[in-house]
Amino acid sequence: MKKLLIFPNPMKPHAMELAGRLVQLLLERGFHPVFSREMADRVGYPQYGRASEALWDDIELVVVLGGDGTMLSAARQVYPREIPLLGVNLGHLGFLTRVESHRLEEALDHLRAGHYQFEDRTMLEAEVYREGQLLSRLVALNEMVVNRNAFATMIKLETWIDGEFFTTYPADGLIVATATGSTAYSLSAGGPIVDPRARAILVTPICPHSLYARPLVLSEKAEIKVKLAPDQADGTLTADGHNGLAVRPGDEIRISKASRCTRLLRYDDQGLFEALRLRLKEGRI
Repeated sequence: MKKLLIFPNPMKPHAMELAGRLVQLLLERGFHPVFSREMADRVGYPQYGRASEALWDDIELVVVLGGDGTMLSAARQVYPREIPLLGVNLGHLGFLTRVESHRLEEALDHLRAGHYQFEDRTMLEAEVYREGQLLSRLVALNEMVVNRNAFATMIKLETWIDGEFFTTYPADGLIVATATGSTAYSLSAGGPIVDPRARAILVTPICPHSLYARPLVLSEKAEIKVKLAPDQADGTLTADGHNGLAVRPGDEIRISKASRCTRLLRYDDQGLFEALRLRLKEGRI
């Protein structure tokens, strides 16, 4: 690997500071750093900036400086190019950001030596249809969420699985998550922790007003269709907590596995469950 795009969280001063230091660390090891033109100017290395239309050309790895939210943003921007991501944790949980900032130089040495492997993570795609016409298409690494709006106390969500009507959820919302997203919003809503290698899609109701509503673990081949019941107020569809889209009763939301994945880089000495074990031990979750 030679050309690496540096993707810092611009809202984190430490990430911006580390981005500048990372330039020298990469150059010392024979890598070529790349930024967006705006970011290059902000960190003081305009010579490594690229215009947006050429930003992803021949990039072999994206080094993400921030937390899991920054990783999710990078995953959506990289899609569908499948350029690998390496996350440096400057956030709180760090399930996706596998390198702690104080071990960055060690991680770069491993990268130069080729001591790494890739993990392919399933992504989701949501298509929203209104009166039979495609309104919008979203992608997510963690989850798609259909939520009530700020003024509704509850919504009823009619739900189909593979074209078969399953149930109507009276709830605050519904989470459709990947195995990667099982430790994110789905977990906080009572969903299970799932091995990120599992080819599965999770369906987790948010605060369901029903005793029978339980999280579901489905095949990655499943297609979930969700519609707001006719007498409901408008709701919102979000992808990884962003890209909010207003949805109306009668709109059809179809959620399924995306055609491309997110590729994460991890080092040979990092176990798949190391981050989970540490976060549980430290009481972060």
